[in-house]
Amino acid sequence: MSITIEKQTTTMKWYIVRAQSNRERSVSEKIMKEAEKGDLMNKVGRVVVPIEKSFFMKNGKKVVREKVMYPGYIFVETNAIGELKYFIKGCNGASGFLTNRAGDIQALQQTEIDRMLGVQKEAEEKEIETTFVYDEEVKIIDGPFNGFVGTIEEIKEKDQKVKVGVLVFGRKTLMELSINQIDKKTN
Repeated sequence: MSITIEKQTTTMKWYIVRAQSNRERSVSEKIMKEAEKGDLMNKVGRVVVPIEKSFFMKNGKKVVREKVMYPGYIFVETNAIGELKYFIKGCNGASGFLTNRAGDIQALQQTEIDRMLGVQKEAEEKEIETTFVYDEEVKIIDGPFNGFVGTIEEIKEKDQKVKVGVLVFGRKTLMELSINQIDKKTN
């Protein structure tokens, strides 16, 4: 999840705001609302909470789980550090800026931000459709035949389904499965 305000100034620097775990999104939304309408208007560029999506099977359905990549941290681009610090003091769920040992608030280097934003973009593009081919050996990863190995007999791309031939009690049996229920066989 990357929340962005269109108005950006080149004098803005990136800082890290500490937040309570599992409250990163709500704190970032409060900062964004204040940046759009309140005292921080035109003083905050972007507020980013890097999210990683993972997919898994539950009850035969593909489920998406979103996980915060850096729990307890929000990345904020601003040119008004004093005003933002004052706002964060009164914001529930936020505990202040990340500081060095001396207690000074330090801006992040551009290389660190580029790396973090690059990882975020990569995570958003992570959902890659796995392609299967006719007569390929696959492993069933969900359902009553979990762990069985079979070969693909038919592919229905429109329905995202495949027919897999599996040996059950010594006989080849065709099963129609969702593409999410199978995985490439690894030796």
